[in-house]
Amino acid sequence: MPLTIYQNFIVLGVVALCENGLPIPPDSLTEIAAVTHETTTDDDPNVSAWGIYGVLSDNSIDNLADCPSKQIADAIASTLNHQYGRKAA
Repeated sequence: MPLTIYQNFIVLGVVALCENGLPIPPDSLTEIAAVTHETTTDDDPNVSAWGIYGVLSDNSIDNLADCPSKQIADAIASTLNHQYGRKAA
């Protein structure tokens, strides 16, 4: 899928959820199986990764990559926005 389909690129925190839908603390990820992941706020203590998302014209998002730190994800998203992001008219 070409990156040109995205309006811009954003970074969101990602939380792993266990079988009963509760968040898994990052230090317990090796002990508890994650069955799904969801986005969350930057200040959520259960953030286990930072997702880079492409924003489509209908404002839906596609996860493009997960990064271990917000700094890495922000740097990649910034580069993608510079290269492919659309400027507001």
